[in-house]
Amino acid sequence: MKTKALIVFFALVFVSFWAGGIPVSQAAQEKVNEMLKKATYVGTEVCATCHEKELKEFKLSIHARISNDKAEGAAQGCEMCHGPGSIHADASGGKDNIINPRKNPEICFTCHLDKKMEFRLPYHHPVLEGHMSCADCHNLHGVDAKPWTATSMEDVNEVCFKCHKDKRGPFVFQHDALREGCTACHQAHGSVNEKQLVARDWNLCLRCHIQPNFPTLGNRTHTEIPQGSCWSSTCHSQPHGSNFDKHFRY
Repeated sequence: MKTKALIVFFALVFVSFWAGGIPVSQAAQEKVNEMLKKATYVGTEVCATCHEKELKEFKLSIHARISNDKAEGAAQGCEMCHGPGSIHADASGGKDNIINPRKNPEICFTCHLDKKMEFRLPYHHPVLEGHMSCADCHNLHGVDAKPWTATSMEDVNEVCFKCHKDKRGPFVFQHDALREGCTACHQAHGSVNEKQLVARDWNLCLRCHIQPNFPTLGNRTHTEIPQGSCWSSTCHSQPHGSNFDKHFRY
């Protein structure tokens, strides 16, 4: 009986995981979606009567490249992401009669389905849980966005530093990996490794630190140390940077 109960338990966990993890609170958006079944597409020009600034930005954005302005009666321009806008336009605006990607990422996943899979990995940013949205990191209209990322043109790390302020520095001794960007070590959406790392334990560090002759520690080389992480509490515990030690020790 215990074996059968365990099988049922893990089956439920598996189904829950692949069904979408912890669901986003979608009651309000589902109400909007139901309303939009009665709406029709009005075209970008109608949106521009109120949202001139957003349209100007959108025309220079990455998303605009996949818009088909010649497609009649179909989603194009603003309505690709916000849904048919007739009800919104007739009401002269409003937040409860149009799709808002900031409140629900499902509209983003209609194209970026691979990212939804990444958010279901064990270590991930809590987008599916509803604690943050795609728009917290990506400027969806962004004229100042890096190609194919919609993150800041100024520095891709700036997106991460909005929340992870303690990693910004400046540090007296800065890890050169930061110049490549946080994504040199971390998978932005989700990972099977703790801290959303791209590799586990010292396998991450060895992606760059591949010199064959490691310095010695006493009478031992690095490779003779029991396997673990280079950033353990006794060694390089400040992997982002340090103000006290060039080897990133505390």
